[in-house]
Amino acid sequence: MREALETLIAFVETKVEAVITPTGMPRVDIFRVTRPTELLPEIYAPFVSLILRGEKRLLIGNRALKYGAGDTFISSVDLPAVGEVVEASASNPYLAVRLIFDPAITADLLRDVPGPAARPDTQSFRVDRASADLVDALLRMVRLMDRPDDIAVMAPLLEREILFRLLRGPQADVLLQVAGTGGRFPKIRNAVRWIRTNYASPFRIEGLAEMATMSQSAFHRGFKASTGLSPLQYQKHLRLYEARRLLLASPGDVASVAFAVGYESLSQFTREYARMFGAPPARDIKQFRANG
Repeated sequence: MREALETLIAFVETKVEAVITPTGMPRVDIFRVTRPTELLPEIYAPFVSLILRGEKRLLIGNRALKYGAGDTFISSVDLPAVGEVVEASASNPYLAVRLIFDPAITADLLRDVPGPAARPDTQSFRVDRASADLVDALLRMVRLMDRPDDIAVMAPLLEREILFRLLRGPQADVLLQVAGTGGRFPKIRNAVRWIRTNYASPFRIEGLAEMATMSQSAFHRGFKASTGLSPLQYQKHLRLYEARRLLLASPGDVASVAFAVGYESLSQFTREYARMFGAPPARDIKQFRANG
């Protein structure tokens, strides 16, 4: 695996142009970071990423994940997470390759190649060492950057191979969730999607449990097992991350942003924002922009 990883690193280094470099393949990107970053809130779409060099730390709910070169991170739902690159420099930058999942392609593969039996209450994310076969498939995928005329035919085939390699590895349970076949997860995912779309609206746990056709206790337990957060924590993270994004894009009226993301009390918004990001909204945005 080490040899394939070094070959992939050497190729990627000739292609990176910015923090995010599109590859020309659907939903495949290359990342390069030249210095450690502070903890940044993000909403992670369902994807798999392979770190080629450097190290990253993620906070998802009360879970802290740290992974580096040769490790893959996979998620099956939109996950509110706080991430930082902890090891990177201009001479030795952090490098990673990401493939965002298409649930339809994943489900189509599973119709042809059944996966293992789904286990209940599996988390929707995990970190594992990449197999040599997975690294090799990703290498052949990004090498299509040199053969753009081949992308239309070869990229879908290589994407299926990448999914197949994941299906045959320790991250199979998470991939099953992407396709909607992971135990209780399809029911949980309906509720996750509802909150993701309607994060500014209030909800009742019993209503979400009913949507998932589960008892309230089973739903709450399954939601937290899957996402690392309770439904209310999930909503709060979405609201605060979106608020910070809006304030970074257009600093100014904190009250309008607070109400736009669903808060009815400015004082509550300010208190929860400061607890999440370490400073009240106006000061946090000023510091963040000053730090570039």
